[in-house]
Amino acid sequence: WYFAYGSNMSATVFKTTRKIQPLETKVACIKSHTLCFNIPGVPYTEPGMGGIRVVKADEKDAGFGPVYGVAYLLSDDEFGRVIASEGGGIAYKVTKAVATFEEDNATATVYTLTGRHDLDASYDRLPSDRYMGLLIRGAHELSLPQSYQDKLVAQPTFDPPNTLRYSIGKWSFDALWKRVQYCIIRGVRTFKSDDGHVPGWFLKGFDFLMWTMWLHHDYVHSKIWGRGDG
Repeated sequence: WYFAYGSNMSATVFKTTRKIQPLETKVACIKSHTLCFNIPGVPYTEPGMGGIRVVKADEKDAGFGPVYGVAYLLSDDEFGRVIASEGGGIAYKVTKAVATFEEDNATATVYTLTGRHDLDASYDRLPSDRYMGLLIRGAHELSLPQSYQDKLVAQPTFDPPNTLRYSIGKWSFDALWKRVQYCIIRGVRTFKSDDGHVPGWFLKGFDFLMWTMWLHHDYVHSKIWGRGDG
């Protein structure tokens, strides 16, 4: 079982765009985890991507968790395609968790994707309207609990200012880093193994580029043109 909580909840994304066909589909939740946005994306475009983390003891009464989604029963080959479609392991790692199926309250061990780096909650970045739209649509398609759907709708998103300063800043940032992003995507397609993962040396190179990009944004570019992560 593969548990999806982000854009892969949407059948349009998972089955139509990514052309992955599950053997079985069940609505489920992981009670021990909560949804977060601790996967660094690209400033000015997709600042934060969805992840999940373990709910801390002092957070259980503060509205954190559980995380709802969909459990897909997949073949090994199809699961490898999921890994490849999520970047070949450059952002996520495969994690085991216990999920509870909504239809009968039964539990099962599932594989899900969590951030490859265990970042503190302070590193969370705002998701884009586009990305949150995919989560909201997927949750609606699955008829997830209304309270969870309301939580997704209420999630703050990155709202780029409509100013000339911001537009120039985004253009100049993209002029450099979009090219790097394109090379990374091509690299994943070229070097991924049969199970969808890229080799260790590729991960080290990716980490160097990612942290360089965010340091450039946080300490140089944003000081001149404004922040690209909300």
